[in-house]
Amino acid sequence: MAVLVGLLWGAATSLLQTVLPSPFAGLANAVAPWVAPAFAVGALIKRPQVAAAAGVLVCFGEVGGYYLLSLVRDFGVNPATVVLWAATGVIGGPVFGAAGWCWRHMESLRWAGLSAALLGGVFLAEGAIGYGVYLHYTGDAVVFCTIGALLAVALGATAPAARTARTPGRGIGTALAWLLVVFPLGAAGEALLHAVVT
Repeated sequence: MAVLVGLLWGAATSLLQTVLPSPFAGLANAVAPWVAPAFAVGALIKRPQVAAAAGVLVCFGEVGGYYLLSLVRDFGVNPATVVLWAATGVIGGPVFGAAGWCWRHMESLRWAGLSAALLGGVFLAEGAIGYGVYLHYTGDAVVFCTIGALLAVALGATAPAARTARTPGRGIGTALAWLLVVFPLGAAGEALLHAVVT
């Protein structure tokens, strides 16, 4: 299932790059939307180690789906870029697959909040740093930051740990508190990715 999800999402992003209008076009050309399916698949899996491995498979599938469809569409494919995105999948895949598992299965609000902050934070960091600071695409930055904030709040409120404790407000508060740690790490990751790509 993980590879299929990745193949489909990777192919979809290749197609969406040519049809999404500004300021939404960045959603088809960014890291955050690629790690979100790893989070979702991880949430569906019962064991954390399997969720982490599935996250890698989702990310590898995305790379495969994207570049296979790009070849079919007669777009150039740079092997170094394929290696770069596969390598980021080795890092991001297990982190976000495991985060999805933690969000759904951990009884601790602390871990569920961290998981919510990770997914929201990757959108916030990519929006603020990648699109805002480096590319100066204000519209894309606003879209990413809005999605990131909404994800952190929604996932914090709806985490099974928050629902079990009947404390969606605490779930939101925990996720937002974790963003104070997650966002700087995400910003550093964006800076590193920018340094590697440019």
